[in-house]
Amino acid sequence: MFAAVRWFEDNAPAFLLAAMTALVVVDVTCRYFLNVAFAGSSELATAIFVWLVFVGAAGATRKLQNIAVDGISLLLGETIKRPLETLLHLATVAGCAYVTYFSTKLSLASWEREIDMLGVPYTFVYAAIPVGFGLMGLHSVIHAIDRFTGRKPVEPAAAKPENLE
Repeated sequence: MFAAVRWFEDNAPAFLLAAMTALVVVDVTCRYFLNVAFAGSSELATAIFVWLVFVGAAGATRKLQNIAVDGISLLLGETIKRPLETLLHLATVAGCAYVTYFSTKLSLASWEREIDMLGVPYTFVYAAIPVGFGLMGLHSVIHAIDRFTGRKPVEPAAAKPENLE
């Protein structure tokens, strides 16, 4: 199962970005050169972008590449740093669970509301939020366990440059 999630998080953003870019380029080209507009193309591009953002954020969380302020943790020793990072990952799990719960309710409640030009329920757009935050919460649980037990992350972030001179 984790291999399928990893594949989805690694490949879906690239596919979604390519699809969104192609859709916008074709729409702009047709609109300004052929005077033909595609109905719903901007709404579809927006929906694709929403999925791109949340699936991409889940992949970044898995790889520990999300934005963090680590100035204080650089000053702390490993004996304090490890439990603090475990606690921060657990706080992230709580936040992700909260957002997942309420965004699932929002997504299900929007079944009757349709995207005007596409005739598709907003549920399919809003579903990106619980999927993304659910995956981020799952990865944060794994990272919390890794920090608590002292294991190295399975997929550490890319190596940081030692010297930026």
